[in-house]
Amino acid sequence: MNPETLQKLQDEVQHKLLESVNNAGLYAVLEKYGVLDDRALVVQWQCNLDPNKIKSGNASTEQEIVLMQDSWCIPCPTGNLNGCNC
Repeated sequence: MNPETLQKLQDEVQHKLLESVNNAGLYAVLEKYGVLDDRALVVQWQCNLDPNKIKSGNASTEQEIVLMQDSWCIPCPTGNLNGCNC
């Protein structure tokens, strides 16, 4: 997989994951249980791609390709109830 395609894949995976976290209604769950302090919930994830599963003839010899590592804090100290990058 060429670097441009890999970057596009990484960007799209990151977008979809952030979209999912934003739409999960996690603040409502925290609110239900009275857990409302800033950064009360930190969601962390790492997405890896196995180069052996890529269906192109130029699979990498790396063990895994880390597409992204990120974390999301809910609620955000800036006031965004859906959260923000920690």
